[in-house]
Amino acid sequence: MHMQAAPYSKAALRVRRQLMEAILFEKLLDVEETNKSNGDTVFTVYGRSCLFQCIGKRSAFGRIRLRQGPYRLIGERQVRLARIEEIVNELTAEETRKQALIEELFQTIKLSDWNETKLRKTVSRRGLAYEQLEAALIEGHPYHPCFKARKGFSFDDHDRYGPEAQQSFHLVWLGVRKQDAIVHYPQEAGSFLQQELGAPVWQALVKALSEAGGQLSEYEFVPVHPWQWQALNEHLLQQAIKRGDVLYLGQFGDAYCATQSLRTVMNVEHGTKAQLKLPLNVVNTSSVRTIPPHLIAAAPAISVWLQRIIDSDPFLKDEIGVERLAEYAGVAYEPKGKQWNKAILGQIGCIWRESVPSKLRPGEQAIPMNALPLIEEDGALFIAPFIERFGIEAWLMQLFRISVIPVIHFLAEHGIALEAHGQNVILVTEKGWPKRVILRDFHESIEYKESFVKERAWIPHFSTLHQAFQSGKTDEYYWMSSLEALRELVMDTVFVYQLTELSWQLEQHFHFSEQQFWSLVDCVIRDYAARELVPPERLQALRLAAPVIATESLLTSKVTGKENCRHLVNNELGRESRTC
Repeated sequence: MHMQAAPYSKAALRVRRQLMEAILFEKLLDVEETNKSNGDTVFTVYGRSCLFQCIGKRSAFGRIRLRQGPYRLIGERQVRLARIEEIVNELTAEETRKQALIEELFQTIKLSDWNETKLRKTVSRRGLAYEQLEAALIEGHPYHPCFKARKGFSFDDHDRYGPEAQQSFHLVWLGVRKQDAIVHYPQEAGSFLQQELGAPVWQALVKALSEAGGQLSEYEFVPVHPWQWQALNEHLLQQAIKRGDVLYLGQFGDAYCATQSLRTVMNVEHGTKAQLKLPLNVVNTSSVRTIPPHLIAAAPAISVWLQRIIDSDPFLKDEIGVERLAEYAGVAYEPKGKQWNKAILGQIGCIWRESVPSKLRPGEQAIPMNALPLIEEDGALFIAPFIERFGIEAWLMQLFRISVIPVIHFLAEHGIALEAHGQNVILVTEKGWPKRVILRDFHESIEYKESFVKERAWIPHFSTLHQAFQSGKTDEYYWMSSLEALRELVMDTVFVYQLTELSWQLEQHFHFSEQQFWSLVDCVIRDYAARELVPPERLQALRLAAPVIATESLLTSKVTGKENCRHLVNNELGRESRTC
């Protein structure tokens, strides 16, 4: 990338702010806090070689909200805006990790600056259809400082394959030898693909396979993201192509465009047709966006499991009306006995998932939950018209009933923790009133403790789905050793890193205090508990109101290279002083 990151652009200031907020929240550096009479807190941060200072406050769950700084103290009374490199330098002495983090932070700034200068501003996103809204939610992760790193993307890639520019593209199709393919379709492969693609596209694929020297009896078809094909074809697949293990067939089928989750693409020609989740060898926020074959293999079975639970539970199915987007098919390239096995693992595959529009009824609008705390061009919150129409308390309590309670019920009643973060939960409204939620993305984001699962006979036999699960250890895949792990997943994704954004913005824009917000959350949870839909001892075992809880340390993991980093925070739930 040749474009320089502007040191004082809006994006640069945001990256600086979120970087320091994460450092303070995760306690990566020592800090001294001085409370001022106006309610602000001065944070003096002690690095290994220099001091920083910033002004803000602690909000719900101890989240840090800065409004000034970070500044570097360069004299007894002198300060200047701290440089990103200076801040990162204090976090680690390990040069490789340091440079990798700096690169991702500056890539985030550059791509955000590109958005700011190249994209046409939408006057208001409030009335957009779901498909348009997915492209228009350009802000990225509100906590992680590498919120738009997309390491591996050039500006041209960002323009063509990022959701922001709303460019459409066609998928590349490959033929891979059957012995190297993991296939989990609901019916015979040819019938399934013909049904998904339509007869003309299916026939064109079969013809292309024949022209490339392949036989239908020997090869499986696999779609690939066009960016991924360019990246792989240059080096990783050369031998496989030369041997005829992989056949390039061309670009076929409907046009797709990216969603805010980048790997998931939606059909721009037929909105109710499946969304596809495709691996991308791109680093964004905390991880490389590939998809291991065992997760693709597990996706359909997990979807069937969750739907069976919903169908068996009148509270979820009828009263709350929760829905899930089925991940009903998957295919992956997993060569065995080849020297490129390891390098290609997780790089080629696809999950077919039901689309959001296919679930909507007339008069309904679908809104990703991470849109709720966003600020529009008019300076007001995305949800401001809804709150003004229905009243803030009534609207929030309904939101919590239909979005928070189903996730808690899945855990308390059925023993399954869902990673229900802001992109994975779709709020369905009618004229702004919350009606129900649609849940998605389960193949890598559920956890359970077998002894706590209500219907253990329904748990998928993972060892039969993929060999990776046969040697899988507890706490490695879906099955956990403790209820604390399940609680942490729910607390992190629903509360610590999601609803805290909404509680903070409502305090800023509507002067509705965070204490009032979390009191309403408590009230809704207590009302649910009082109905005893779940045996009280199961809810108590989860300790949702424990005074102190562990939460994932997202930046610490990136700085140290260690997995499962966490720190302790004060819990906002179950405060004794609150009354409903």
